[in-house]
Amino acid sequence: MGAQLIQLLEQEARVEKDQVLKEAETKAAEILEAARREAQETEAAARGRVEAEQAQARARASSTASLRAAALVLAAKDQAIRQVFEQAEAELRQAAGNPQPRAAVLRSLLREAAQGLSGGGRLIVETSSADVAAVREACRELGLDADVREAADVADGVRVASADGRVVVENTLGSRLARARREMVSKVAEMLWRR
Repeated sequence: MGAQLIQLLEQEARVEKDQVLKEAETKAAEILEAARREAQETEAAARGRVEAEQAQARARASSTASLRAAALVLAAKDQAIRQVFEQAEAELRQAAGNPQPRAAVLRSLLREAAQGLSGGGRLIVETSSADVAAVREACRELGLDADVREAADVADGVRVASADGRVVVENTLGSRLARARREMVSKVAEMLWRR
C-alpha cells in the first residue's frame, strides 16, 4: 500500500503541478495580452499626439505663409497706389509748367485761399520766386489788397495770411494733392483692384 500511496501522491502532485502550470500560463497569457493592449493604446495615443502636433505645425505654417502673402500683396498695392499719385503729381506739375495755364491755376488757388480770410484788411501772400509776378497780377485782377512776397518753402501755389499773421491758408498743388490723396486712396484702390 505504501507504493500505491506514493503513486497516488505523485499523480496528485502531477495533476496539481499541471494545474498550477496551466493557471500560470493562462495568467501569463492574460498579462501578455494586457501588455499588448496597453502598448497599442500608448502607441495610438502617441501617434495621435504626433499627428495633432503635425496638424498644428502645418496650420501655423499655412497661417504664417498666408500672413506673409497678404503683407506682400498689401505692400504691392500700396506701391501701385503711390505710383499712381506720383504720376498724377508729375503730370500736374508738368501741366502747371506752361505759363498761361499756370497763371490761371495760381489765380484760382489765390482766390480760394483769400476766401478763407474774409476779415478784410491787407493780406500777405507768399509764393515761389518764379510765381511772384503772376501772383501780383492775379491779386490786381481779383481786387485783393496784398503784399506779395517770395517764399522758398512755397512751390506751385500760394500761402495767404492775415496782416496780423493769426490766420494762414496754404493752397498749393502739393497740399491740394495731399488732401485729395486722403480722400481718393480708396477710390484708386477700387479702380485698380475691382472684384
